[in-house]
Amino acid sequence: MPFNSGRLTFCRFAVTGDAPTTADDTALAILNEHAFKATEIGAPDEVEAGFVTGEHILDTQFTYEKNGFGDALLFAVRIDTHKVPSDLKQAYRKINELAAAAGNPSGFASKAQKRDAKDEAERSLRDDLAAGKFRRSKMVQILWDLPSQTLYCAATGSTLLEQLAKLMKSAFAVDLQYQSAGALAGRLLRGVGKGRDYEDLRPSAFTKPPAGATEDHEDAGGTDGTGGPHDLNTPLVPWVVKSVDLKDFLGNEFLLWLWWISETQEGALKLTDEHGNQREAFLAIDKALDMDCAWDAGGKQTLRGAGPTRLIEAGDALATGKWPRKVGLILSDGEYQWELTFQGDQWSISAALLPTIEDAPGPREQLEQRLHLARALAQTLEGMYRTFLSARTASNWPTKRTTIRRWIADRLPGPVGRSQAPAEKPLVAEIAG
Repeated sequence: MPFNSGRLTFCRFAVTGDAPTTADDTALAILNEHAFKATEIGAPDEVEAGFVTGEHILDTQFTYEKNGFGDALLFAVRIDTHKVPSDLKQAYRKINELAAAAGNPSGFASKAQKRDAKDEAERSLRDDLAAGKFRRSKMVQILWDLPSQTLYCAATGSTLLEQLAKLMKSAFAVDLQYQSAGALAGRLLRGVGKGRDYEDLRPSAFTKPPAGATEDHEDAGGTDGTGGPHDLNTPLVPWVVKSVDLKDFLGNEFLLWLWWISETQEGALKLTDEHGNQREAFLAIDKALDMDCAWDAGGKQTLRGAGPTRLIEAGDALATGKWPRKVGLILSDGEYQWELTFQGDQWSISAALLPTIEDAPGPREQLEQRLHLARALAQTLEGMYRTFLSARTASNWPTKRTTIRRWIADRLPGPVGRSQAPAEKPLVAEIAG
């Protein structure tokens, strides 16, 4: 979803290299030089990519009025794909074979005729490709925060991210690093001299292994990033095996920690910026809660409805080793409030509803405010993560972890009881592991 209207969806990248620091004429000239240009002669490559202004998919005239916003650049990547459906390839070939076979007494095409039919089909398809018959065009907006060298991309997908990285390397001589939860944690912790702590971090055991996990999860030994020995087995966290960074489990621990904050501290916590300054923020988990078993034994669970973390099913899932993967969040930094869906391990934001803009005198000013609010949302989440990582790498983390374990246990039926009952019947989806 684009930055200039509606709800926002984006992931983030760290930019490294000799990148521009201001949205000046030089940066705009580079965008103009690498603007999208369609192949004019012959069949195009399967994927064509280039920059467009973001005003619309055909606009390649970059100006400060369209693309410069103080210390940020707003532009877009256009990606055209040219791919013939396999069924259509077979149809072209079959038509030519049948035409050749019609003139044979046997009614069948010879090997030579089949080879000619294939060549003719390929020529026809190349002509169709050159005419743009199979062109599929897509435009994705990019917001480049120049002071922090952070690039926000309003979509995900392997083809898009690959083409974006190639374009940025070719145009600006910079590299992009996808900022999943693990990669972001590494950057933040190394920035405060905790690189060794980051390397030592291992998944926290907030519960005992559930049934079916014990045999496969012997005590791993070593440390959990605090220097102390394991007193419980270490969760496998199976989804990080296929993720961008093996430390992406920190994004899921972050969501579990936010859940604990929301219920035990009324959702209030201190944000910390890169300069060590603090301010108070507030959060609530609402409307959506997707969970997965960190021990690779209990399957997945999806909850939808008001206050999903208060539901009995949510407490049961926590107690059996499920961790949050994606949640609906309401965030406030004391000045603004956002509603969004957030996937912790991938550090991706989707369907983010920005605060209402009421005092913008014109379209340009309204867009400037939207970009400010988008960056403020990203910075608010990052500030929360800094606070979590500070706690996660502190010497008293084992004590904090024990407190969270007790909180999880207290949610189960028994003498302690449940602090809150479900307000309405939830929509629950269980997926067996």
